[in-house]
Amino acid sequence: MTTMYCTPPETRTARKQHRCTYCATTIEVGEKYQRWMSVDDGKAITNKMHTECLAFLEEDAYGGYFEYIPYEGERPPMTK
Repeated sequence: MTTMYCTPPETRTARKQHRCTYCATTIEVGEKYQRWMSVDDGKAITNKMHTECLAFLEEDAYGGYFEYIPYEGERPPMTK
């Protein structure tokens, strides 16, 4: 059985462009985004997502756990 560990997400402001781990579109300089680290099966990953992408995944999360295929999601509409 594989155990996954994740740090809590933190809100950051982009100082350079990043690529959203969920929808693969650009996180622009100055845009707020969510960042956390995860370790799965010995592989460490830094996740960077638009705030609305993470919120979309968390809507249907079961027990705080959700799955997605990196860079293959569709960016949800922004909420104000």
